[in-house]
Amino acid sequence: MPRILFRHIVADLLRIKVLTASVLVAVIAFGAAIRPIMQNLLGAEDLLQYVALASVPMLQFALPFAGAFAGTIVYARLSSDNEVLAMSAAGLSYRRILMPAVGLGCILLVAMALLVDSAVPRFWTSMQRLITRDVTRLFVGAIERGEALVIDRTQLYADDYAVIESPGGAADGSGGPATRLALAGVAAIEVGPDGRPTTEFTAELATVDVYRENDSAYLKLLFRNATAFSAEEGALVYVPLAEPEAIDLGKGIRLKPKDLDLRGLVGVWRDIESYHGVAEPRARAVAALGAVDFWTCIAQRLEADGAVRLADRDGRRAIEIRNARIAGERLLPREGAALELVELERGSVGRRASVREAILRADPRAEGPLPELELLAGADHVVDARGSTSGRWPARIAGLAPSQCPVRERAQAAVADISAEARALGAERLDRATTDPVARATLAASDAARAMDESVRLVRADIVARVVQRINQSFAAPLMLLLGAVLAIRLRGANPLQIYLLAFIPSIIDILLISGGEQMLKEATSAAGVLVCSSGNLGIASMIAIAYRQVARN
Repeated sequence: MPRILFRHIVADLLRIKVLTASVLVAVIAFGAAIRPIMQNLLGAEDLLQYVALASVPMLQFALPFAGAFAGTIVYARLSSDNEVLAMSAAGLSYRRILMPAVGLGCILLVAMALLVDSAVPRFWTSMQRLITRDVTRLFVGAIERGEALVIDRTQLYADDYAVIESPGGAADGSGGPATRLALAGVAAIEVGPDGRPTTEFTAELATVDVYRENDSAYLKLLFRNATAFSAEEGALVYVPLAEPEAIDLGKGIRLKPKDLDLRGLVGVWRDIESYHGVAEPRARAVAALGAVDFWTCIAQRLEADGAVRLADRDGRRAIEIRNARIAGERLLPREGAALELVELERGSVGRRASVREAILRADPRAEGPLPELELLAGADHVVDARGSTSGRWPARIAGLAPSQCPVRERAQAAVADISAEARALGAERLDRATTDPVARATLAASDAARAMDESVRLVRADIVARVVQRINQSFAAPLMLLLGAVLAIRLRGANPLQIYLLAFIPSIIDILLISGGEQMLKEATSAAGVLVCSSGNLGIASMIAIAYRQVARN
């Protein structure tokens, strides 16, 4: 094909493709902004920025359809003006006549590969950051929808609000809060690691101050005329002013596989233990195996001499349990002896308490990498270091660990090693209704290891799904362009919009199959998922081959 003719057809294809893609992207990007606007997550000043950011991810859907439209319109015009017939009569084969579409399709393939692998993940992340950077707007939107704002482990509710910008001179750099929210009818719930509420606040009025430092932000809450309930103490109290701990909003969002490029996906696959979606279940599995070590050691020591020493986090204080036997979570006195609790301060004996029984169990509020225990006991008789019977023994002592029971180091252990160790415990042979603490810890460790393995499987399945989806999305654009061109030549004389409809319907089906196959692969990596994800492109390729064969034969 002469270069001037090649350049003319390519320029025509590019012109129509760019115009069509621009219109489609504008419509789709504004459509993507409707939901954040309705939820009051975007202000007028952020709308254009959001639409501009959304335009890039939307190109992955607009370019394939724009390509099909450009191929249809350009080659339909060439056919209706008998230019295709003239080129054929001049000795050009249909393969050469379609070469401009093939050449542009190759360029489009590379562009789509770069777009879906590099640009789209980055712009998706930028869109999320734009929505989540203003916690004030998030809170206002949640109040107006009658929902709670969930930040970390705190849930905030309010009936009404007022926004105060730059209170206390924050605007002039004095270090005050950037924004203050005055709230009425407020409730706040702090949730522990086990998902159960630990502290609940209700108040008539409250203020929420938003502080910003560099790229980070945190909230400080102040409740007035508040009623607070602590699940740990089991107490309900009224306080004129209550100030919970500040809530750190962190420096950003957690990246998921869809937010990573190919290099990032490969990095997550190779270092799966460091990915946040696996690191947290892995930490729980390590803690559960540590609990097995603890309970095994405690049971052995109580069986041997009836005594075990529990130390607090910093090791300054310890509780020694003497003359005890274990029955589930209960500590009972040995036959012929009294159950005794001895408090040790820096190795020196302090108070002693005689109890009928005590409860030793895992601390559900522990947040560290190692398991912790809590001791609950009601003392009948307390004697201090000087021998006087005064003082009160605390009903609950938390944050304890057996000081003479080493925990196996697993911080650097691979996921496969942790899983193998959990399987070796033989939890499947245990009765789940058991009250034996060692057996219960073993079952918990087995469940935690299975949850960890499931998180690894899901993350890797998600990575495979992203890679397969991006490959098929990249091939969809040039295939749709070529389909429109071949159908336009094959159906010479037909209305271009009718021809485009024939190309449009398979294109829609292709996009749906790519999305459906991706969802299947996210659930489980399988050949069926890959086939579904690729079947749309295979179908379009088959249509191109059939139409081209008919054109070349006739």
